[in-house]
Amino acid sequence: MIRLGVCTSPDNIDLVADAGFDYIEIGFAWLHGLSEEDYQKALAKVRASRINVEVSNGMLPGTLKVVGPEADEGAIREYLEKAFARGREIGVKTVIFGSGAARSVPEGFPQDEAWRQIARYLTIVSEYSEKYGIDLAIEPLRRAECNIMNLVTEGTLMASLVNHPQIGVLGDTHHMLCGCEPYSAFVQAGKLLKHVHISHSMGNEKGRDYPAPGDDGDYEEVFRVLKGCGYDGRVSIEAGVKDLAAEAPLAYRRLKEALEA
Repeated sequence: MIRLGVCTSPDNIDLVADAGFDYIEIGFAWLHGLSEEDYQKALAKVRASRINVEVSNGMLPGTLKVVGPEADEGAIREYLEKAFARGREIGVKTVIFGSGAARSVPEGFPQDEAWRQIARYLTIVSEYSEKYGIDLAIEPLRRAECNIMNLVTEGTLMASLVNHPQIGVLGDTHHMLCGCEPYSAFVQAGKLLKHVHISHSMGNEKGRDYPAPGDDGDYEEVFRVLKGCGYDGRVSIEAGVKDLAAEAPLAYRRLKEALEA
């Protein structure tokens, strides 16, 4: 059964639970960067809540390059060990590899080598996925945020080539809109589709906000396609928000109605 969540801080976990959502999605690089004291506070907050952290996005800080001449496998492995250990302890089941600044191709750097470096990075990640029981979903990003791997079909191909059961792809409806990519890409991804981000896109490149009753979002179509291809995973809202306490319940109602349509 498709479950609904929100990308937010653990500070908001009870508010999100009150709105009706099933889980929250937090930042992976943020989690890694916490002091031990702050990490323990976040962990305690999550453990005391009615819902859990199940997904983590923002896998890498922009300073930790996986593409280009600055890519450092030793530094990557050191980072992943700590981040995955914390991720498992706090409840993460899937980590999202968007990280546009970390994977963008430097000017003049060969594209073919960039693709090989991404494949190598994902192969390294698969070791930690196995060790800590956390899947990875490749997130294709719009070209304004990253100059490589912009389409769900490209992420699907990369996951297929890496060929590891814990490596799959994510579909973000906003990035798909910006790339003029149809929802049929979910169908093409098949069992490699490990996660979905959803939002109300305010025009092609004008940003995104929370779904709300009466908006022009095509959420019914998104869920129709997802259910039609047998997807039964998680769908998280990833968008800007001004008043989470006010907007989260409305967003939940809008998405729940679309899911049950």
